[in-house]
Amino acid sequence: MYDVCSQQLPSGKMSRSLFTFLFFASFATAQIKPVVTTVPGNNVHSLAIWIAPNKADSLVLLAEKSGGQIMVFKANQQATFVRRFGKFKRPNGIAVLQNVRLGAIGRDLVFITDRDENRVSVYSIPDFELLGTFGTDLQQPMGIALYPHPRDKALFAYIVQKRASTDDKIVRYQIREQNGRLSAKRDLQFGGEVSVGQESVAVDVDRKQVFVADENERDIKIHDLAGKFLRSFSKGVFEAQVEGIVIAACGRQGYIIASDQKDISEFDFFDRVTLQHLGTVRGTAVHTDGIALTQSKLPHFPNGLFAAQSDPESTGGRHAEFYDFGHAEAS
Repeated sequence: MYDVCSQQLPSGKMSRSLFTFLFFASFATAQIKPVVTTVPGNNVHSLAIWIAPNKADSLVLLAEKSGGQIMVFKANQQATFVRRFGKFKRPNGIAVLQNVRLGAIGRDLVFITDRDENRVSVYSIPDFELLGTFGTDLQQPMGIALYPHPRDKALFAYIVQKRASTDDKIVRYQIREQNGRLSAKRDLQFGGEVSVGQESVAVDVDRKQVFVADENERDIKIHDLAGKFLRSFSKGVFEAQVEGIVIAACGRQGYIIASDQKDISEFDFFDRVTLQHLGTVRGTAVHTDGIALTQSKLPHFPNGLFAAQSDPESTGGRHAEFYDFGHAEAS
């Protein structure tokens, strides 16, 4: 099997891996087909993936904005629907934290922003017990990304405020645990360089960088963990709004992947270090907002799972599509 973090092709074979095209034909375009499409939801948006101790039990979470809940699916070739949980006004961003102890809490966690309630809720996973809320001072929280500080054993949440208009478009909170409950203290705000009304944020934990998708400028802006603006990249690549961002890590190398919210969505790959545009992948998803990625080998997705929200009826979001991360065809 082709190793997505290797630049070597298997001996005697021509790999059909997506990464073949990206490594050996810069700016190539590849076509991917979904393995499965989830059952429809009511205005769905962002996704996150949780890897279970038994990988066959891994889950994909999908925010259902108008439904006011989170849809849960098995990470399998049937996208088996499991349940809904939570009670929100308009859930938006989702971030999963795994294998990190937070005070007395040793369970995996999922953080969910509620745009119209102006708060963030934290649940354990996979039992989905509510462990705390914070962020009532936020102005329409949208995307959320987590950074567990390895030395200080602290956890920070970076949140994009859609309604903010000055240097507070991204807010950082430090998460706290007390007696098994979670709360947070707002300790930093930044983002004056970002235009108003943004949604998506991602943290590169290894390289200690914060990426914010700027839909209006059609680029991605990079800050350090303390909020210092470093640079923009991808200008001229996106034809529609740049939305979801994920990172495919190969040590400190790898790729940044972002969705271009076109009539047929495109997923653009950038070198994680040089930020050079490497290529474009086109699926069947439409007007994609959220995307999610795991490089873990799952029973039904041995090359990793890439999931993308799709809005084929222009209703705000209809379903999610699951893709095999390792394979594509040239176009």
